[in-house]
Amino acid sequence: MTDPTDGQAADAGPPSPETTPSGGRRWNKVVSGVATAGLALALGFGLVVQIRSTGEAEMAGATEEDLVRILDELDTREEQLRSQLGEREQAVEELSGGRTQSGSALAEAQRRAEAIGILNGTLPARGPGLRVVIQDRQGAVTTAVLLDAIQELRGAGAEAIDVDGTRVVVASYVGGTPGELVVDGQPLDSPYEIVAVGPPTDLEVALNVSGGVVDDVARAGGSATITQSEDLTVGSLVAG
Repeated sequence: MTDPTDGQAADAGPPSPETTPSGGRRWNKVVSGVATAGLALALGFGLVVQIRSTGEAEMAGATEEDLVRILDELDTREEQLRSQLGEREQAVEELSGGRTQSGSALAEAQRRAEAIGILNGTLPARGPGLRVVIQDRQGAVTTAVLLDAIQELRGAGAEAIDVDGTRVVVASYVGGTPGELVVDGQPLDSPYEIVAVGPPTDLEVALNVSGGVVDDVARAGGSATITQSEDLTVGSLVAG
């Protein structure tokens, strides 16, 4: 005759993993609980079945020696089941650790991919930074001055730079003539606006060094206004 407990044990199965931010930890606890409960149930069920079958077949005419042997067999079986339970718990712990490591590796890979995308100009960037407005009323600011500004910002830690709506990356170029400057073929109109995401103080210091970009703009008859911000967005992208 089938024991009703057998059906319950067979039907029990691990629930689906959670998808919330704490899903990894909750999934590990659920799996560990189910595995432990399942083995404990199997342990109890195995002992009950063995005692029942042994009682029906042997207990009636068993001698004291037979009873001792039966108890020894039950003890051995109990130790085996408990050993299996320990192995299952260890497997669950190893699986949980592997899942955590995989999650950390995936998060690190995503961070690196995002950083590369920002540097390549294929992803937008947002964070603290500064805005530079260069007035060139006489049309005397040269390509060298604008290029120096870009290089100084990049050297000071700018993650992303935009000049008049054009994303500036490693392969970008500045061309044209004073009054008719271009970046990557896109014409610029004075005042030229540069937006850079990066450490604001470091970026401003780099532009304001003696004999640097701000002084060069002034010598060309223009002016440069720098405004720091804790929340800027460089949303222009380089076509893939």
